[in-house]
Amino acid sequence: MHSASPTLDKKMPPRCEFLAWDTDFFGVRIGRIHGPMAEEDAAAVFDWCKKERIQCAYLLAASDDDTTVHAAENSGFHLTDVRVALECPTPQGIVMPPIIRAVHEADVAEISELASRSHSDSRFYHDAHFARERCDALYATWAEKSCHGYADAVFVAERQGRVAGYITCHNDKVSGRIGLIGVAEWARSGGLGRDLIHASFHYFAQLQLNLVTVVTQGRNTGAQRLYQRNGFAVRTLELWYHRWF
Repeated sequence: MHSASPTLDKKMPPRCEFLAWDTDFFGVRIGRIHGPMAEEDAAAVFDWCKKERIQCAYLLAASDDDTTVHAAENSGFHLTDVRVALECPTPQGIVMPPIIRAVHEADVAEISELASRSHSDSRFYHDAHFARERCDALYATWAEKSCHGYADAVFVAERQGRVAGYITCHNDKVSGRIGLIGVAEWARSGGLGRDLIHASFHYFAQLQLNLVTVVTQGRNTGAQRLYQRNGFAVRTLELWYHRWF
């Protein structure tokens, strides 16, 4: 959901870009600094932020990139999240769980509301500069857009006539990707998370995509355990930093 201008002003320092979608959504000017970043780059980065009137800058660093980590820490960036990327060979022969079905338009409002309550481990909730209601709205909007074409497929778990969980799936051509997954608090028993993941496996196998990827937060150990129980292994760890001006 973090879109950016496709081209950058040649006068801008490398690794700096303005994030239009984030800016419009949160109502503050947001940019992203693409690592690696050395301490001697900080002055040029901050000059760009000043010129562009950036109020918040994101920086994503590899967890083993000591140069960028030290530069971030010494330049006032605050660690907000550990980005955990996992992957799994697509299992073959997984059938679509009977409790799972494709999304209907009538589900969208329920999915959006569930998403607004399901992703509080993300970095935005752990940066006090972002109002919690805007963080809720971020995931509600993300889920709604996923149902309306941002994702290639959305599947729903239904219990007692209600949306009990959902998963969004993306076809990245060489692999499949799980975007968002959420299970209602009242339905967190009986293996719905597993069933939703199996639904994604079935979908990606039908597309002949041999690898499935997903990203979660370092603080979200429950999600990590769910993925690992279903065959995923950690691929990379990265560090999200925010710098406010």
